[in-house]
Amino acid sequence: MASKVTKERPAGVPEENVYDKLHWSIPIALIASAVATYLIVMAG
Repeated sequence: MASKVTKERPAGVPEENVYDKLHWSIPIALIASAVATYLIVMAG
């Protein structure tokens, strides 16, 4: 991104809940769905 736009956090949201990078759960979900798809295809 060329410009970094920072939005103000709503009241009550702590700073550690702001993610600037890819959250760890996204790659895990992608891997799990790929494994599930593979298992479904191979079972059929």
